[in-house]
Amino acid sequence: MTIQPSLRIFDEKIRQYIRTDFEMETVVNDCQFTEGPVWNKAGFYLFSDITANAVYKLVPGSKKEVYIANSGTDNPGDADLKPDQAGSNGLAYFGNNLLVCRHGSHMVAEWKGRELLPFLTTYADKPFNSPNDIIADEKGRIFFSDPPYGLKDGKLAPEKFQPLGGVYCYDKGKIQLICDKYHYPNGVCITPDKKKLFICSNKPFEKFISVYDLQSLQFESILAEENSDGIKCDRAGNVYLSNKEGILILDSEGKRQALLSFPTVPANHCFGGEAQKDLFVTGREKVYLVKDFLV
Repeated sequence: MTIQPSLRIFDEKIRQYIRTDFEMETVVNDCQFTEGPVWNKAGFYLFSDITANAVYKLVPGSKKEVYIANSGTDNPGDADLKPDQAGSNGLAYFGNNLLVCRHGSHMVAEWKGRELLPFLTTYADKPFNSPNDIIADEKGRIFFSDPPYGLKDGKLAPEKFQPLGGVYCYDKGKIQLICDKYHYPNGVCITPDKKKLFICSNKPFEKFISVYDLQSLQFESILAEENSDGIKCDRAGNVYLSNKEGILILDSEGKRQALLSFPTVPANHCFGGEAQKDLFVTGREKVYLVKDFLV
């Protein structure tokens, strides 16, 4: 269903990078809490429905279909879990394999086409909390956030799981805690020049986007004082945030450029389509496709 777009421009220079004559449509309207979208070069999107405990596949122009059942847990009634947050969340490709953040299983798993195989399961001899967002770089490193959203009451349980909400780097068989600045770390994103990692939180009491150097894995600076659930960069280095306002676009220096509003609150987004110019947005029970959004 086509919907009327609402776009506010804060800085005219953003018109170099985005179109204002795009089409926006609702492509899914019967989910519960959609998250973790990723584009597959074969011509389809994948996304999680955390509450439904499933990963769905969507070919543009078709209806969604279940891609992975029980994507977050095989035991949604586990007393350690927050029932409506037990499913999968972030998705990312690692080579040809799909990485799945499994809230309810406290791990990052690999999907190789038939089953979810445990991949990143513990740190310092304890299970993770509820891995949330994830990205892999060209060097084969994996970065993921691990807030307690999927735990009972959405709170840390250090007697069983991790004592903090961290961001981790997996590299050559080893897992390293690289960020402990957030209670609820959320989105992670690598800049197009492959030099920086952005980390954000959606909690008002930790309203800042951290910048980490990808060579040293050390904190470098704060990009902007903004909240966000999901975070992505376009090819020009502009930064796209999913938050309660909509999709907020910043330039590479963290200055507000534009705001794209939606009927429901966006939780995450990705770029897709053959030319990577479409914006695919997960917004609670709905999913939106903004065609030809990038120039």
